[in-house]
Amino acid sequence: MRRFIATALTAILPTALVAEPAEQAGTAPIMAMGAYVPTDDMKGSEAFYRVLFDSDPVIGLPDFVAFGVAGGWFAIVSRSKYAPGAEAGSGAVPYLQSSDLEALRVRAMAAGGAVPEIIKEPGIQLLKITDPNGQLIEFFKLTGQ
Repeated sequence: MRRFIATALTAILPTALVAEPAEQAGTAPIMAMGAYVPTDDMKGSEAFYRVLFDSDPVIGLPDFVAFGVAGGWFAIVSRSKYAPGAEAGSGAVPYLQSSDLEALRVRAMAAGGAVPEIIKEPGIQLLKITDPNGQLIEFFKLTGQ
């Protein structure tokens, strides 16, 4: 199955992502950033992230669903298949920049996520959402103060 996903990604990547060649950008040969969160409920997680990101996935396989976010992918994957033994929220925390934390907060609440108030600090605001599987996702907004 991993070979199938690799083949599918190879076929889709050239049209899904357009990135500057590394030598032009003057950076390491990384073309785009991506993150994934494991889930035990693919359908429920896909529904949650459709509402949160206000978009349809760019890839929709039974055990791997990816959304195009800021030039990269935010994916949900089957915990049993791709992250066996991983506990919800125990891995890296996706940390995404946003221009409108309140809109994300409203969408996350509508989708059934645990959503506290926006944290306001000098120069930055933070929104820490917990999805229905217990995965923490942080959004930040720079305020310039």
